[in-house]
Amino acid sequence: MRIRWLWTLLLVACLLLGTASVAWAHVRVLPEEVPVDSFEVFTVRVPTEKEVPTTGVRVEVPEGFTVSRVEPLLGWDYELEEEEGIVRAINWSGGEIGETEFQEFDIQGRTPAEPGEYLWNAFQTYQDGEVVEWTGPEDAEEPASVIRVVEGGSGEGGRGAAVREAGSEAALSTGAFTPVAAYSGLGIGALALILALVALLRGR
Repeated sequence: MRIRWLWTLLLVACLLLGTASVAWAHVRVLPEEVPVDSFEVFTVRVPTEKEVPTTGVRVEVPEGFTVSRVEPLLGWDYELEEEEGIVRAINWSGGEIGETEFQEFDIQGRTPAEPGEYLWNAFQTYQDGEVVEWTGPEDAEEPASVIRVVEGGSGEGGRGAAVREAGSEAALSTGAFTPVAAYSGLGIGALALILALVALLRGR
């Protein structure tokens, strides 16, 4: 019985460590759920998961979304890729996101009139030239971020702090990982792993 319990503890520890580290490493576009045909502020959250800094980010805007403004960010330049006056992608460059850091890039726009799940492909460039393509399915190692557009809501997301606060609440309610949540998961998982290993060694 004791051995079975220890192996269970080891499994839980590994799951916590794996889930926290993988989720924290993902490039995310938040909020994950928005009403149809509403004005929103979208946050592109980019963590660096290598020992070299992130130096560039490219995000493709799904068809149906209309980007109207980009919030300037000190140290970073941005360039809009347009097609017939519609923003199809945004490129950020000129800055750096260090090994233990993350950066958030904010854009303002309108959501589609049709509900559904919309993929936001992202491309993360590192200082060594590697480009990580966040374009895969949900269960992939490098998944694209997904925003669910749903019926309901006021149809007017507002601007400024009100929209930002709404986006933060949506991110928390849908299980989006924050730095605190990620590091908490890593800490709990590491502690459980240590306790299980110590118990196994003492039992020998």
